[in-house]
Amino acid sequence: MKVVGFVGSPRKGGNTDVLVQQVLDGSSEAGADVRKFNINEMNFTGCQACGYCKAHERCKLDDDMEKALDAIIDAYGIVFGSPIYFGQFTGQARSFIDRFYSLINPDFSPRINAGKKLVLVGSQGFPEKDQYKPVFDEFGGLMNQFFGMENKNTLLAAGYYEPGAVKSNTELMDEAKVSGKTLFE
Repeated sequence: MKVVGFVGSPRKGGNTDVLVQQVLDGSSEAGADVRKFNINEMNFTGCQACGYCKAHERCKLDDDMEKALDAIIDAYGIVFGSPIYFGQFTGQARSFIDRFYSLINPDFSPRINAGKKLVLVGSQGFPEKDQYKPVFDEFGGLMNQFFGMENKNTLLAAGYYEPGAVKSNTELMDEAKVSGKTLFE
């Protein structure tokens, strides 16, 4: 089993990164082959709306997104994390998600196998945990609608500003690890 994680935060070692890694560590302990992409470090261009991918099986842009899309195609489980910036995923994460368009056929059927498992991870400075949960619910719904992915869990860290501060929340860290371990169930 392969599990791939994507971190949409520009902060390496930040709260989103820590939680995504914790989920991946749990999956690794359960026997999965894990891989992580830091979106901010990837060299890619946003979708150009050129339509090339609808006449061909791939996007015409030859950049780091091809490795990420291949990892999604090969994975059984996907961990996607983004902090909330101004009420939404980061700009890096949004541009990354837009490129998923190349994984959809012209008739809007998926080019990837349905049934992949998904864990969503979020962090925010705002202390009310459920304030931005609809952002994650909407994204999980889209991943189900377009690709038949099952959202197994959404982990939200609220009220954390300093990078890595979420480590002090042992309950959430434990939940993240268990989410990774039980991703295959």
